[in-house]
Amino acid sequence: MKKYRCTICGYIYDEEKEKVKFSELPDDWKCPLCGAPKSMFEEIKEEIKTQSTKIVTTENLEADIDGDLRELSNEEIAFICSNLSKACEKEYMEEEKNLFIDLYNHYEELIEEEPGSFEDIAKLIEKDKELFSESLNLATKCNDSGSKRVLTWASKTTNIIKTILDNYKEQGLDYLKNTKIWVCDICGFIYIGDNSPLVCPICKVPNMKIMEVK
Repeated sequence: MKKYRCTICGYIYDEEKEKVKFSELPDDWKCPLCGAPKSMFEEIKEEIKTQSTKIVTTENLEADIDGDLRELSNEEIAFICSNLSKACEKEYMEEEKNLFIDLYNHYEELIEEEPGSFEDIAKLIEKDKELFSESLNLATKCNDSGSKRVLTWASKTTNIIKTILDNYKEQGLDYLKNTKIWVCDICGFIYIGDNSPLVCPICKVPNMKIMEVK
């Protein structure tokens, strides 16, 4: 029997416990915690880990990233500042949170245009996913746990947004009919359902921070 993990919230589907093979679940089955679709689950495979030690110094870190640096766009800077403000709020750093909000507002005003079609948004999502991967690798090299946490939140939220947009594109307004939309005010997690989760499955804040979108 196999186990499968939700790549959004970490919920584990255990075939032995549930008495139903994952492959036999209907295509419209969703994660009971975060609502992620079946396609967001991955099989848990045992891995043999080998220990390796690498000393990170300023010299070899600069060598690793040399030539890979580029200037961030206004959209990217605004996005980063928005996420940092939410991380500061979770850590009760009020002054820092407000400073990042000011920076976000500044760079948001510099954005020349916003995407107006599903195709435009889909391209931005794929671009974001590439940036998340690159940024996570750099944060790992720098041993920056704060950046890794924020990037992990943003990556999972982006995957949820992509799924919601795909469903909306396929089903139209029927997808949102007779239900509610909830958004976590800290990490941006989106949930479609009558009631919000008790805690955010991504950043673990209580549902008092999960707001209904009117």
